[in-house]
Amino acid sequence: MKSFIIFFILLFNITVLAAGQLNYTNAVKINEYKGQTFFSLMEDVIKPQLDQIAKEGFDIATGSKLVAGLKKVDSKVSASAIRSAGSIDQLKNAGNKLSSFSRNLTFKQVPEALAREGIGGGRYDLTTYISLISQGGVAVEIDNNNIAYNVNYGTGEEENDERTGRSFGESFNRLALDASDKHYLKTLEAYVKSDVENSRHFYTALLEILLNNDSSHFGLISRPGQTVATDFIAVYTAEQDRHLMSNLERHPWDASLLEVTLLSAFHAGQKKIKLIVNGQFTDTTLKQAPGCSTAERPQQRASLVDYWQFSASDDPENCNRSGLNITRRDFRKLGAVITAYQKKSHPELLAKVQRHFKTKKNSHNVFAQLSDFLINFETPKRLNQNTLELSRDFTNFLMQVKADANSSDNFIIEQLETGNLNESEED
Repeated sequence: MKSFIIFFILLFNITVLAAGQLNYTNAVKINEYKGQTFFSLMEDVIKPQLDQIAKEGFDIATGSKLVAGLKKVDSKVSASAIRSAGSIDQLKNAGNKLSSFSRNLTFKQVPEALAREGIGGGRYDLTTYISLISQGGVAVEIDNNNIAYNVNYGTGEEENDERTGRSFGESFNRLALDASDKHYLKTLEAYVKSDVENSRHFYTALLEILLNNDSSHFGLISRPGQTVATDFIAVYTAEQDRHLMSNLERHPWDASLLEVTLLSAFHAGQKKIKLIVNGQFTDTTLKQAPGCSTAERPQQRASLVDYWQFSASDDPENCNRSGLNITRRDFRKLGAVITAYQKKSHPELLAKVQRHFKTKKNSHNVFAQLSDFLINFETPKRLNQNTLELSRDFTNFLMQVKADANSSDNFIIEQLETGNLNESEED
């Protein structure tokens, strides 16, 4: 009886340590780091763990585990894995061959090993699935129901390491799915436009995590909103890891993701979504197409997905690159105009937010000011109680931005036409 009790306790502890449907033992539980910023958690814990896995590799799951994993991920992920392997049997065969190696493999060695074993052209996508199921990364556990998995990241020591890595979000009503920028923006728009009353909890929860690794507010978000918020954490973790690879000198994709996410409060209040596109405030945009394409693009209704774009066709070396930074100039301009409107209409709300920042850098654009504060080596790793009130103050500000979304149209157009926003304000 005593041995049974000990076995039960050990089994229980293993269950507690494992995170999500994929049972990651290499899990970082956000709430265990409550009291410090998410940026410091990335810098001190998550990135070092990802770097270690990149250098030392990981055990490859057996073929049976890879096949069993198909039921533990979203159907799109499982379909991609089967398609990349060629069949379920070939997926199982690949796992059996690679797991028999006497050493760990890094994510850069897996496709090479697959090629040697005669596995076909989908080996890079297959590597992502193998890494995910083999626990070749870090799970960031928001709470028991919301997990962000991050796999296949380089360290930043090799060329193009900042373009490595994949992130997956798992939530209540959805198994692990590759959380791309475009997918995230689509679901973000659907959520903020349909769940208007609950969005206050959404913004508060995200800010409390970024400021204090406090996910206690997360459960107040509606279940669909929790899925969106989990995807944000998944992608934000990815972009912050890439940004840290250059010591914040290049690729501020994390800042872009955060600012666009916060600007969604403005779009949530609009009757019809309007963006600033090439300096013009408009509710229509050109249909997206690879930047190297010279084909005529038809007009379409503007949406949050339009924050993600391809580079221009007149840049032949980089024209097929894509991302949120392509529209950085325009969404930073929108952030500056909204800040100017609130300074005129509700100066007390803006002042409550800006009292938390010691520097006036980006003070013309409070969205950029916040991202600079949160993604900065000079910001304290632990914030005092006064600064922790920033999540409440910024959420109140966002709710007013949402309420004023339609009444601020004329002001935005006037500011753009008169050119009151100079270059320094936009950058």
